[in-house]
Amino acid sequence: MQVGLCLAGGAAELDRVDLGQLCDLGFACLFVTCHEDDVHWRVEQIATFMRRARARGLVVYAVPSGYGKVLDPDPAAPSLYVDTHPQTLQVDNRGRRCPKACPNNPYFLEWFSSSMRTLAWLLEASGFLWDEPSFHHSRGTWACRCQYCQRLYQAWRGAEMPRDFGDDVLAFRESSIVMFLLAAAAAIQAVDYRLESVVMPTPTLPGMPIFTGTGDWDAIAACSACDILSIFIPWQHHNVPLEQALRDVYQEATRHTQRHGKRTLLWTAASPSPRDQVLEAIRVAASLGAERLVLSDYASLIDSAAFPRFADDLQAAIAAADQA
Repeated sequence: MQVGLCLAGGAAELDRVDLGQLCDLGFACLFVTCHEDDVHWRVEQIATFMRRARARGLVVYAVPSGYGKVLDPDPAAPSLYVDTHPQTLQVDNRGRRCPKACPNNPYFLEWFSSSMRTLAWLLEASGFLWDEPSFHHSRGTWACRCQYCQRLYQAWRGAEMPRDFGDDVLAFRESSIVMFLLAAAAAIQAVDYRLESVVMPTPTLPGMPIFTGTGDWDAIAACSACDILSIFIPWQHHNVPLEQALRDVYQEATRHTQRHGKRTLLWTAASPSPRDQVLEAIRVAASLGAERLVLSDYASLIDSAAFPRFADDLQAAIAAADQA
């Protein structure tokens, strides 16, 4: 099993990364977050870092972040697009704009696709990870009810979009996210058809509902926009034992990916703290037969003050997993 590392801190973090250290520790791949606003001003720095990583034999994936906040696991991440294109933002069931672009809006889709083609040209990546594409959903409000979503829903269902959230609205969201992923994958693969398209749904455990649009893992795995289904294990958030969560998520995800000839990628939170059980996560994932486990992320793990005392144990665990 290969072990990877997520670099989520943006271009400023890349200045601190010692690629030689990561190779010595045994990491096989890197997932480099490319924040929308970073790419405006520091894309050459990101591209240079990726070239250096590839030269050392690391497999490198780009993780677009922000970009209208449709790809937005971190609500604090800024988006110049959101600030300057209010007419393309999602409309909630109370008629208010949300700080999140609508993935069905044709203007946003054109801008996003163009941005991804440009990024694919500039970066020497092996693929792109689409991190939690989503519609807005919170207690009491949901989106989107913009004119484009309402027209698409009318064409799909033959009826007006309801104001109450229900199964039909959820199914429409999931279908819309699949269409968005198809546009995203088509954009990068128009530059290089070999680029892999990796999809990370909103983290969940099997049997728990997801209302943001990525709850149907089978539909995601079935679509041509997904080469790898990437699942974050939220075991701590749900107060479930690590081994049980890893096993349940891996088996459920693999059930869908094997059916459609795709691959499964696991993620887990990582730090030197015993509460994160990183060494145990590596051992369990390897015993399950997982192809790859990604640790998230560089700031909480490698950049931690406690890491020097943890490094030898991590190196040994990665080496053992590689031989499993």
